[in-house]
Amino acid sequence: MHRLRLYLSLVRYSNAHNRDFAREHYAFFAGMLEGLRRHGKDPRGLRVLDVGCGKSYWLTLLLHSYGAQVTGVDTEYVQAGFRPGKYLAICRRNGFERALKTLVWDLLYARPYYRELARQCPFALRFDAVDTRVAADGRMAFPEHGFDVAVSHEVFEHIRDVDGVAHDLSKLLKPDGLTYIYVHNFASISGGHHIAWKYPDTEPSAVVPPWDHLREKRFPDIPSWLNSMREAEYREIFGRYFTIFQWIPSGREGAGLLSPEIRRELAGYSEDELLMKGFIIVARPRTVANAGIGQPAHS
Repeated sequence: MHRLRLYLSLVRYSNAHNRDFAREHYAFFAGMLEGLRRHGKDPRGLRVLDVGCGKSYWLTLLLHSYGAQVTGVDTEYVQAGFRPGKYLAICRRNGFERALKTLVWDLLYARPYYRELARQCPFALRFDAVDTRVAADGRMAFPEHGFDVAVSHEVFEHIRDVDGVAHDLSKLLKPDGLTYIYVHNFASISGGHHIAWKYPDTEPSAVVPPWDHLREKRFPDIPSWLNSMREAEYREIFGRYFTIFQWIPSGREGAGLLSPEIRRELAGYSEDELLMKGFIIVARPRTVANAGIGQPAHS
């Protein structure tokens, strides 16, 4: 029953916001381009790794269409288009439930989503020769120093071994390579990934209490596993392997819902941590040549 209720909620939100997701995704992409250019890394023509490309592989698709030599990697089987063999392959590797979710996405949501994404783009979307691959056991088997840029959007909060993946990335990037990684902050009101809090300021839930995932945890039904890591833990891990140029807070939400009672209950979290939706990590692999260049900073 819980699982059925979860999927009914996902369908309802997808029906209402599918095109909004496309607009949000393109806005992230445009901001990412600007951020990378400020550090001398326009991705056109560069080797880019998209960590956790997902079934819609939207960031891989945008980068590919923009002219980057991009590889999207995911722990689940990802393939463009509607092909019967695709769902059989997903079922074999990732299970029936995942195959069914992908089939529903392709049948009901993919076409309007990509149509809206194309409307946002100043360039044509190119679905031909998109490079997506499976990361076996969550590890990325690529030659060392093969990528100029590593990007990711709302993926690291789902990774079990964040330290291992960060270490892998530091080896896969060239010494002058750069990350642009967006992490959804677990401590935020939407960080528990309950679909009822997807849009907390415009569509607050009347059923699920705010910050329920940090408080009583009465509504655990979410679509994916979370590692529950806090911002300071990410800072510590990335600081081991990277020189951090920018640590950028991204989005603020839920201020009107943070009552004095909830604030006292969550006294172990700072107000900024509770209201910050996510953060972007712009960093370079920590090498002897790069030692001492750049410091962790908000911007």
